[in-house]
Amino acid sequence: MPSRWAVASLLALFGPPSLVDAELFDAPTPANFVRRSSMRATVLGNHVYIDGGEISQLVDGKLPAWDINPVNSTLSIDLSKSWTSSDVSFRTISKPGPSLGKATLWTDTAAGRFYTWGGMWSRGLNMTRPRGIWRFDADKSGGGAWSLETPTNFALFIGLHPGEQGAFAHTNNTGFLIGGLASGWTELGRGPAEALPGMVTFDMETKIFRNGTTNYSPFDTLVGATAQYIPSYGPNGLILVLGGHAPLVGKEYSLDDAPPFDLQNLTFFDPSTKEAYWQESTGDIPPSPRTLFCTVGFQVPGGGYDIFLFGGSNARDKYEYEDAYVLSLPGFVWTKVPTPPAGPRHSHTCVSAGNRQVLSIGGLAGDWRTADTAPQGLLLFDMATMAWKDSYDTNAAAYEQAEVIKSWYGNGSQERVQWTSDKVKALFVAASESSPSPTPTPIVSVEPTTATSPPVGAIVGGVVGGIAGLAALVAVAWVLLRRRTKNPSYSATPRPQGYDFVSKEADDDGPAGPYTRIAAAEVDVGSGYSELLGSARHGGIASGQPAVRPPAFELDQRAIPRELPAESPWQAR
Repeated sequence: MPSRWAVASLLALFGPPSLVDAELFDAPTPANFVRRSSMRATVLGNHVYIDGGEISQLVDGKLPAWDINPVNSTLSIDLSKSWTSSDVSFRTISKPGPSLGKATLWTDTAAGRFYTWGGMWSRGLNMTRPRGIWRFDADKSGGGAWSLETPTNFALFIGLHPGEQGAFAHTNNTGFLIGGLASGWTELGRGPAEALPGMVTFDMETKIFRNGTTNYSPFDTLVGATAQYIPSYGPNGLILVLGGHAPLVGKEYSLDDAPPFDLQNLTFFDPSTKEAYWQESTGDIPPSPRTLFCTVGFQVPGGGYDIFLFGGSNARDKYEYEDAYVLSLPGFVWTKVPTPPAGPRHSHTCVSAGNRQVLSIGGLAGDWRTADTAPQGLLLFDMATMAWKDSYDTNAAAYEQAEVIKSWYGNGSQERVQWTSDKVKALFVAASESSPSPTPTPIVSVEPTTATSPPVGAIVGGVVGGIAGLAALVAVAWVLLRRRTKNPSYSATPRPQGYDFVSKEADDDGPAGPYTRIAAAEVDVGSGYSELLGSARHGGIASGQPAVRPPAFELDQRAIPRELPAESPWQAR
């Protein structure tokens, strides 16, 4: 089978089969809708905004010769009124910029806007180089307007490689993007697909991008994962990374060289200090490998945080997941929920829609010509009753945990959690005991218990170029990659013991070897994070581990900088 970049090259030369554009709609009628996939979504005010992705639809009762087409408008759904999946209408909003799939989306809730960057060009055609980051300002009626935002440090921005399938999250004013995949479908003139190492941040107030490559780490990539910002814990909240896999750097992307990260050993970091931690979870742990799933989080009144995870793809074994789970914090316990009625799916997106409801949008299973049994690709889930439904209730009650999760905490299970360190315990237990009852503020972004071996190595590599004091990022890389499973059927061949993974720009202080286990949260918390934290200093790793200094801010432009996206409604048509 030809690779995607090769297909894109052929399409660029010969074009797709002829098609009358006027026959196609970004929001076709429910009767003509077939599939929607690879879009991103967020909630602003009383509306869900859906952007990017691709769609297939019937024209005159049949699929056109070219069955996949980009969604060229931004769509919105009104949450101030109740509706059903089969009758809800989409509003279409003109979009001057390109329509991309699996892009990065960062939401600035306070300002009522969101930003998109990178992604996969539909068909790989009409590609251009990015001239800025696209910004959408919502109005209060489900509309809004697009504009092109020029980053303050434009010279650094144009040196970044746009990609797809990165894990993204946002705090109040900063967007984070971890890893991703660059290919001929994401970047004009690029050849074979290659994983992008490291992390990029975007300050939504100053419009400054900051980038950090991870040349000093042998395990520094992440593709197909999700990231979830959890405001409840720690002084600055935490960003939790779930799923995905880690392809090798500097090599054509291949699942054979991309060990997965399981969903038992979970990694998270402080978005301000970059101090990293990990914790083993229990319960109905979702099977892995798993990519292209969706997650969405809910603040629990009185303390706690619940994360809904649904679907995804197991590309290694070539099937899609149809299962769904809730990860409850601070217990780090997974609960499997009933299987949805509309079958498996991947490349969908989820948002919190009205207090306790999850709205899942789109998704693929099989191919684009197989109609989605969920009306218009919309599925809803009630977190309190743990029931799937085909209707949205604008008057749904406030969020509360399902009884099965309440009973877990009620029988004293929290006290039996085996914490990885006292520091991790203090983050979650102290916060839970002292938390007042907050107003629920959902944050968008993703089988029986399966035992896995203790993790080794590290996942997310460095962050941010520039300024001394990025040693905290080394701990992020080491700790995150512990999630890599030791199952030999998954793991890539380890580097040689003497492998030199320190960047040429870094001072050689005798870095820890790739097999060295560093206890969670062993970073000097005084370490700075480039310009985000103001003044900074070099911070070493505690417990006798030698410090590793990251590369200088000036990046080798030949390298890959990293971007730090009456009839049953379930009856098949």
